[in-house]
Amino acid sequence: MNRLLRLVRRGYVEAIAVLALVVLVLAVVRAVAGSPGWLVAALPWLVAVGAVAGSKLRVPAHPERVDHALVAVGATSTLATALVARSPLPVLVAAAGVAALVGYQRWYSRQHVPAAVLEVGRPLPDFPLQRTDGSPTTSAELREGAHVIVFFRGSWCPFCVAQVRAIAEDYRELDRLGVRVALISPQRPEDTAELASRFDVPMAFYVDADGRAARRLDLVQAGGVPLAFSAGTDGDSVVPTVVITDDDGRVVWVHHAHDHRVRPEPSTFLEVIEREGIRATR
Repeated sequence: MNRLLRLVRRGYVEAIAVLALVVLVLAVVRAVAGSPGWLVAALPWLVAVGAVAGSKLRVPAHPERVDHALVAVGATSTLATALVARSPLPVLVAAAGVAALVGYQRWYSRQHVPAAVLEVGRPLPDFPLQRTDGSPTTSAELREGAHVIVFFRGSWCPFCVAQVRAIAEDYRELDRLGVRVALISPQRPEDTAELASRFDVPMAFYVDADGRAARRLDLVQAGGVPLAFSAGTDGDSVVPTVVITDDDGRVVWVHHAHDHRVRPEPSTFLEVIEREGIRATR
């Protein structure tokens, strides 16, 4: 991804918020001046902001369904603007709001498609890691016994925190099967340590310092960290990924998120573990 496009991705959410504010102020001013159609034109921008802000407050169970509903609202607002506006400009503004919303859903949220470095049936590849205390280690530590390995973006990401929380809630069942949990993020060690302290279960947290593991596994999401945050990788994040390994350290299942808002449920992990007959023998 070139530098400009990477910067646009990092600032996309912030740009939607700023433009929505500008449009709202303009709409109020024009409405007071006798052009009420501008208030309708502002609605798609408010929907776009709501889509972003709402997902931060509550992760929807089915984001795709919510996406379709929000686009329908934005498109209807644009049509209504065309019917009541006295000039084409508010219609263009409304259409731009719908475009910003679709851009968030279909471009910003979409993730890089990794190459098949993590192959089912093959041993977990070698890659460097760091413990939260700063000491170095490698993926060899994760080949010792069956694991659910989760690559997540960071504690700044509400979808990631929801995913970690869901895994923590089902940890006892994973532990009963002898399957360990390892969570890996490129964020700063202190941020990962703080996140780990929130959960009263012995999940192992690791740091992917400078995104070296993500590069080794082709999991880098260029420009994936919003400008308002820092994950220690110069603005790049990681494609949310789950890897399940057996007791011999071989990969038996891999899931790469195609959309950063959509993650597999822990019940899916348990289904895979049961199906593959994974049981700890060490």
